[in-house]
Amino acid sequence: MHNALRIASAMAVALMSASFMADDAEAQRYGGDGGPRPVYCASNDTRGTRCQMPWRDSVLVQQLSKAPCVEGQTWGRDPYSVWIKGGCRGNFGDARAYGRPGYGPGPGQEVYCASNDNRGNRCQVPWRYSVLSRQMSDAGCIEGRTWGSDPYSVWVKGGCRGQFRDARDVRPRW
Repeated sequence: MHNALRIASAMAVALMSASFMADDAEAQRYGGDGGPRPVYCASNDTRGTRCQMPWRDSVLVQQLSKAPCVEGQTWGRDPYSVWIKGGCRGNFGDARAYGRPGYGPGPGQEVYCASNDNRGNRCQVPWRYSVLSRQMSDAGCIEGRTWGSDPYSVWVKGGCRGQFRDARDVRPRW
């Protein structure tokens, strides 16, 4: 009888441990807010590749390469996949979760973009055209010279660092 009780206790502990491990594995697949985590996709040695995505429409969440990631040129999306080439590497997320037009967060959202060590950088934004809302560098942020806006991206160079927002959110203050 004493042995049966020990075996039953050991089985209960094993079942509880398995339950915690399953919860941990599930938590690793999803971000802190419960949404799906971005998927890493890379063009190594400038060769093209295609990465399968668990969602229909993707957006570049974070560029991880020195080579530019420009939608339509070095990366693009098809339903449930992303194609990538030209040395672009990055994390791609579900467009519904990361603010692609038609899905996205409301007014007031800002995106930080920085030119570190005076190198150029391009940051994806969930709106079409941007304005500089707050300069965060000693180096000047001058539109057309050290920063600019393209559809769904902001570019910076020359040490410009700042917060950018949707140009449609800017209202005249009278």
